[in-house]
Amino acid sequence: MTQAVQLKTKTIRKFFFLILILTVISIWIAMTRFESKMLLKVDNNTTVVINKRFTRPVGKEPDKYEKYAIEIRQPVIDDNTSTKSTVPDVYQNETVGRGPWITVPKIGRLGNNMFQFAALIAVAKHNNMTPIYPRKILDGIFKIDRSYILSEKENLNSFRTIRLDEKRPSAYDESVMTREIPANTNIKLCCYFQSWRYLEEIKEDLKRQFTFNSTIDNTALKFINQVRSDARANITLDIDHVNLTLIGVHIRRSDMARAQHLHPKTGYLAAPKQYFQNAMEYFRTKHKHVHFIICTDDIKWAQNNTQFHHTTLSIGHSPGEDLAILSHCDHIIMSTGTFSWWAGWLSPGEVLYWVGWPEPNTELARLTKPTDYFLPHWKPLL
Repeated sequence: MTQAVQLKTKTIRKFFFLILILTVISIWIAMTRFESKMLLKVDNNTTVVINKRFTRPVGKEPDKYEKYAIEIRQPVIDDNTSTKSTVPDVYQNETVGRGPWITVPKIGRLGNNMFQFAALIAVAKHNNMTPIYPRKILDGIFKIDRSYILSEKENLNSFRTIRLDEKRPSAYDESVMTREIPANTNIKLCCYFQSWRYLEEIKEDLKRQFTFNSTIDNTALKFINQVRSDARANITLDIDHVNLTLIGVHIRRSDMARAQHLHPKTGYLAAPKQYFQNAMEYFRTKHKHVHFIICTDDIKWAQNNTQFHHTTLSIGHSPGEDLAILSHCDHIIMSTGTFSWWAGWLSPGEVLYWVGWPEPNTELARLTKPTDYFLPHWKPLL
């Protein structure tokens, strides 16, 4: 009797122990699946499911990383709203919306964003990939041609995704353009790509992309025309025959001067008063009738240090409008920073830059190669 009870008790214990083991295994499997994925909201209509280890080193065999792929769950959206496209032939293929894509994060403000967008287009063209760039960053300023640029990850694929980083933010990294990308691979670019060398093969396409929206351009032209009219009236009564040269001057002070004061070893510098005086004198001696339009983030400093004859301050305009104003000037006097850089790039004439940036033997100097950053035909000035 006692043996029968003991046997029955052992059987029950084994049964419950087995149930416990199966329960633990089930919980472990469920947790593993849960932890292996994370949900990212791209926008109100898009959810991206990414394996935590979705990246892989470039050059490795692709079959080892097949399970570390990115999957995009969302409705397909048609961005091809243009009736007539000016897209280069390299983009006119059936991979748009379905093939490998390439994207870049938004870091910084307008000047940085323009560099990131330009690198995105350059690398996409080189690798025949579909560029992805959100509308909210640049579309409010420029007429971005969306016939080959998706606004989000709208092409459904389950390809692996790799990250492609630059070596230095203000120097050309040839490997970004020449690195062999395996087939069926998406790319996440990072981070700044501040070099004219990335843009050489896409200059004409980029000029079309960076055409200002009508509202911004009309505001800029209205301001430019008013400045021209007022300036000519002050020169002579025969205003129709005055050959007036407009010089755009960008002065970036606030954050640069603050960083220069608080973190002197980083190498951030605001261009000094003497540089702007020398640059303005350069154009005065070269052209008979000049007028300077000053766009700045420090109105008070500009009023105290550059209020000479034949100058007009741009006050109350947005960054996009100021950039458009500068782009319509005949020549440019740059300050430090990427906003000035793009004002120079968009300008049709001479561009002067301050040669004192970056400060030697600083962190920023180690991250910058001046011959890659400043265009060869731009003129350095102290």
